[in-house]
Amino acid sequence: MLLFIKLLIGWLLLYLSGGTAWAQGMADCPVWNKAQAVREIGALDAQLARWDEAYYFRGVSQIDDGIYDSLLQQRQNWYACFAEFVVDMIPVKKDIPLLPLLHPVMHTGLIKLADIQSVMRWMAQRQDLWIQPKIDGVAATLVYQQGHLVSAMSRGDGVKGEDWTAHALKIKGIPQRLPTERQRLVVQGELFWRLDGHVQRRDGGQNARSKVAGAMMSKTLSPQAIEHIEFWVWDWPDGPEDMPSRLNELNQMGFRYGPDNTHSVDSFEKAQHWYQHWFDTAQPFARDGVVIRQGNRPLGINWIAKPPTWAAAWKYPAENVIAEVQSISFNVGRTGRISTIVNVKPIKLDDKWIRKISIGSSERWKTLDIRPGDRVVLTLAGQGIPHITQVAWRLAERAVVNVPDETQYHPLSCWTLTRDCEQQFISRLVWLSGKQGLHLKGLSYKTWQQLVALGWVKDMTSWLSLSEAELIAMTGVGKKVGKQMPQQFMQYINAARQRDAAQWLRGLGLNFISTEKIRHLGWHQLTNMSIADWQKEPELGAKGAQQAYEFIRHPQVQAAVEHLKAAGIQGF
Repeated sequence: MLLFIKLLIGWLLLYLSGGTAWAQGMADCPVWNKAQAVREIGALDAQLARWDEAYYFRGVSQIDDGIYDSLLQQRQNWYACFAEFVVDMIPVKKDIPLLPLLHPVMHTGLIKLADIQSVMRWMAQRQDLWIQPKIDGVAATLVYQQGHLVSAMSRGDGVKGEDWTAHALKIKGIPQRLPTERQRLVVQGELFWRLDGHVQRRDGGQNARSKVAGAMMSKTLSPQAIEHIEFWVWDWPDGPEDMPSRLNELNQMGFRYGPDNTHSVDSFEKAQHWYQHWFDTAQPFARDGVVIRQGNRPLGINWIAKPPTWAAAWKYPAENVIAEVQSISFNVGRTGRISTIVNVKPIKLDDKWIRKISIGSSERWKTLDIRPGDRVVLTLAGQGIPHITQVAWRLAERAVVNVPDETQYHPLSCWTLTRDCEQQFISRLVWLSGKQGLHLKGLSYKTWQQLVALGWVKDMTSWLSLSEAELIAMTGVGKKVGKQMPQQFMQYINAARQRDAAQWLRGLGLNFISTEKIRHLGWHQLTNMSIADWQKEPELGAKGAQQAYEFIRHPQVQAAVEHLKAAGIQGF
């Protein structure tokens, strides 16, 4: 009974702190026993605590905010998955300074609209809408008494915040005195790092938020912080009832940023215009989306520290995302080069679904030390190619990955089909049939894979002598092959028989000299050339000459040429 009560309390705490984290976590739970679950969650807890300590005590952000948030969500999911094992480990932040100041008006936060359809639905249900850029900075409250700045505090938990008054009084970008007769004035906004000529699409976030957070948490403000930190006012909780009046008064009081960048939007098309405009044009601040607000909203005294119904964020495509590694695979190319593929749980970045990322050689994989279960940070490089920028989190218990033996593969290996040679062998066939060789359109990697599986292709050249009757006979019982497939492959065979020796040699891998030069020299002369003869070729250096010499004399090449001679290929 006691265990049941503890589990119930744990599940309720997780649900209340993480929203849907419990349900999401249960859907993607790792296959761990109790010992591993405790070890992995404990390790992540310890790292999150170290990051918290650096941020709260030293003002140093050691990790990107998005990555931190993703790993925090991951921890909640794991707690949900293994509540029975870790019920006594319900995470509680320890040794974090108590927030000393009570906000005069609570910070509400914002709901995030996931896509265009969500934005359209949200806007369709509301009137008197206004749009602002969503500044990538640090939320803060400023309090003025009779026009003088008397208090500044961080957002904190929305109810209480850190006292930033001493620093705020030194920052040039924060208005120190307002031309107003109001006894007391409270504004909420964003402290941001001024970036002249900043284009969000081109420049990204540039870690601007962390610069501000670090400066405000430091004991002493640097001269750069004093000059570069600015204040962007995004609301006046107890100001005039209508938005135009609020904006006009804020402008007249001297708030440089905010009023001029808040625009009325009476349609989705107008909202989309500003969304794109602030993404593509130069502005003095980093921004990660837009905020759409209703002009008419409750007075500040009624605000609570939860996202309201009258304001929402529409964020720009993420610059990076965290993906869960599912497996590591290795591809052996035509020349024996081994490339590494990191297969991840499908995740959307910008408008692309990413499932696999090529990271180059197996040596780079060893350097990165990526294993199944790890979390990696993905971004889109040139032409939208996914790229791993870092490993955000490694599991404590490292999975075993079987790596191909690099000593078995080289430019002259795998000319016939064997269990360990299938990838390089098929890559050779693809090169052979490609435009640099026989130029047989339609013979892709998948097609060759199917032909090899049917038993029609076992080496580089013997398939050239097959007949349609032999193809049908070789198919065997139970293998589903379309009626047209033997005929189609025969068309490729007949086309390949029409290619000459130069095209075949290029396709087999003699790429050190041109097709025309191969035709000029002829097979007989090629076989009689010494290394010294090859070194006389202007296209080759010492290494290329050695490779060409070894290629011509390799037993597999010699065997392939004998097949081609028997098939009547011109030039042999």
